[in-house]
Amino acid sequence: MEGKQKILIADDMETFLKLEKMLLEHSGYEVIMAKSGTEALKKIQTEKPSLVFLDMVMPDITGDTVCRFVKTNKSLQSTPVIMVTTRSDPESVSRCKDAGCDDFLTKPITKKDLFEKINKFLKRSSNE
Repeated sequence: MEGKQKILIADDMETFLKLEKMLLEHSGYEVIMAKSGTEALKKIQTEKPSLVFLDMVMPDITGDTVCRFVKTNKSLQSTPVIMVTTRSDPESVSRCKDAGCDDFLTKPITKKDLFEKINKFLKRSSNE
């Protein structure tokens, strides 16, 4: 278990969650899945992931609201948060930045884009 970094993925689309989980676990990460903003909030607090991917639009609590909570909580605020959205218009980008997210990705997400963001925010603890 040593060396495995935890990544939390929050999205209400189960197919997206399963695909990302498979990709990340295959690359040696421990993946925590959340299907709602409420579930993401709970798991972020209990699991303390190294990186968080949040869908902007979820049925209960939006991703930017979850991000705002993370970034204003002293024990969590250093956790990188990447917002995932279907829209890249200026208003959506502004909402991400206002919430304090560290970066964002626009769906559909490619494997290349996903791993570029992960590599940007996480350093591998083991030699590859």
